[in-house]
Amino acid sequence: MSIAVPCAALQAMVVGLVGEYGVGYLAIVYGTLLAVWIFLGVIFNRTVKGESPEIFIEIPPYRIPYIRSLLKKIWIRIKWFLKEAVPFVLLGVLVVNLLYTFGIIQFIGKITAPVVTRVLGLPQEAVGALIVGFLRKDVAVGMLIPLGLTVKQLVIASIVLAMYFPCVATFTTLIKELGVVDMLKSAGIMILSSLIVGGLLNLIMP
Repeated sequence: MSIAVPCAALQAMVVGLVGEYGVGYLAIVYGTLLAVWIFLGVIFNRTVKGESPEIFIEIPPYRIPYIRSLLKKIWIRIKWFLKEAVPFVLLGVLVVNLLYTFGIIQFIGKITAPVVTRVLGLPQEAVGALIVGFLRKDVAVGMLIPLGLTVKQLVIASIVLAMYFPCVATFTTLIKELGVVDMLKSAGIMILSSLIVGGLLNLIMP
């Protein structure tokens, strides 16, 4: 799920960024993620040991919600989002500015140039977005806007950002659920898969 199912915030950014070029490009993004999800799921189901316990959940009866309660819940979620997202956005901007100021982004861009520019077909400036993706992937997608990328590059960058590494919240959850060793294995699979898929798209897409 963490490799091919983007969170709601990331989906909103992808739809806003890629959707303006047409539904077909959104279909490429979500179709690719779905194909990766099924392909890796089948492989790991056959190779990774484990059990699938049965879960029974009682579903309550559906009722028409009260408008007052609905508006209250919406307001609570909006406040929660602003409280949680704004600090990450500000932190991401601060981190990127510091990295640019000290020349770290440029240094990393030069090191990763063969991968970022040749394999993925993205400019070196996209490295900053990939780094911030660890904090907030939706913010990272937003950082692609001023780079003036082509629609092909936007599709590849969106897919790579969705796959390449878990955000800090997912990263923490994976450590708790899997442990450090299995989490590192999962992260390695994510990075390798994103490079392979991004590289294939760079070759296939016109």
